[in-house]
Amino acid sequence: MNKLYMLLMMIAAFAFASCGGHNHEDHKPGEEHAEGEHGHEHEHEGEIVINEKQAKEAGITIETVAAAPFRAAILVSGQIVASQGDEQTIAATSNGIVKYANASITEGTAVKAGQTIASVSAKNIQDGDPMAKAKAAYEVAKSEYERAKALVGDKIISQKEFGQIKMQYETARVAYEAQAKNSTAAGISVSSPMSGYIKTLLVAQGEYVAVGQSIAIVTNSRKLQLRADVPCHQAQSLATIGSANFRMAGSDRVYSLDNMHGRLLSYGRSVAAGSSFVPVNFEFDNIGDIISGAYTEVWLLSKEQANIISVPVEALTEEQGAKFVYVQIEHDAYMKREVSTGASNGKRIEIVSGLKAGEKVVSHGAYTVKLASASKAIPGHTHNH
Repeated sequence: MNKLYMLLMMIAAFAFASCGGHNHEDHKPGEEHAEGEHGHEHEHEGEIVINEKQAKEAGITIETVAAAPFRAAILVSGQIVASQGDEQTIAATSNGIVKYANASITEGTAVKAGQTIASVSAKNIQDGDPMAKAKAAYEVAKSEYERAKALVGDKIISQKEFGQIKMQYETARVAYEAQAKNSTAAGISVSSPMSGYIKTLLVAQGEYVAVGQSIAIVTNSRKLQLRADVPCHQAQSLATIGSANFRMAGSDRVYSLDNMHGRLLSYGRSVAAGSSFVPVNFEFDNIGDIISGAYTEVWLLSKEQANIISVPVEALTEEQGAKFVYVQIEHDAYMKREVSTGASNGKRIEIVSGLKAGEKVVSHGAYTVKLASASKAIPGHTHNH
């Protein structure tokens, strides 16, 4: 950050020196320069000079203006949600107190299928250890079953009685074996059913849970969905929507579904009771840094329009409600130009007037050029060649 600040100050100082050092007011009346001695001189009101080296170090890039296909957009709010089937819930298989496997088990932790996430223990609570109870019930049922097999053979008990005893035994056996295979010294282990990462921890360390209670949610996030909420008065435009750009809250980066194998899943044909929005759903590949659950700004993209002049959104600066771009007039000289804008799709914005095809505009680093122009003390300086 300090390096960038110093670079910007250097650019501003250079612009100041260029503007002040080449002003016509510095020449005495009647004084002339020989063309061969000083080269050609041209005057440009408001010209900003930044040499090529400084422009490169500041990350200033140039784009040649051209009429090209452009997709207008509807700006709405939305949210990132997980695709169905890409999430599974980890549930407790026993009553007891939750203890996570280690301190690194947090939201966002990568896990593998079958990996132990936590253990549930009831050894020190009033209801007692369910594992011990299951084992005792199984041993009693097994003993009764073994005895009943002999009695039914001698016809001392009926087949009906034997069937009931056998059913009780099988029930106790299944319950015990389900507990036994996950039994550890720490309690009954709970494992992840799939590979992925922990999306949400639903209970805290040391919290009591009952059988079947959700402990955590695991997601593999191979696919995510973007749900956009479109106001009713714009619903008539949904038939023309085919893709979208979006930006997560708190981020400056704009993502394009066209670059993420995105596809339109559906859009609503009616409004749910109590709502004033129509949902539009897209699915796309998770590129790794998109968070399920994040709220977003969404630009719903319409069909392409041909021969539209547009510039990157970051090429624009704004002053008192007016919008400007910086046009490169020579290899190291720029001029501020007011423009009128039209539709935006989050990445590019339509230029209705102020630019024409073939001109060169600052596409990245416009605010750096603006800073350099702010230091220009004397208008109408001369740019020497």
